[in-house]
Amino acid sequence: MSESRVKTYLVEYDLPSDGRRKRFYRALKRRRILYDMPETGWSTGSVVKTQDRSYAFFIWREALAVGGKANVYDVTLISETPEELRERLARSLE
Repeated sequence: MSESRVKTYLVEYDLPSDGRRKRFYRALKRRRILYDMPETGWSTGSVVKTQDRSYAFFIWREALAVGGKANVYDVTLISETPEELRERLARSLE
């Protein structure tokens, strides 16, 4: 089986619905520009996926600074081809 494991951080946040929300997004944009960072994996559900631990905790701190809530999850993504996944699932059912 050729699986690829990648260390990833997920940051989920909930921001106030007032002007502080803009301050949060501007801070993230400034950091990406300052450090010449690529776009991260944003979702519409207030979740960011990144492989950069310091950026994950930067997002967490910024969310708290504007009065929001945030959690950081340390995850490992395991990538398999569909065939490998089917084989592994079939073996687990035996």
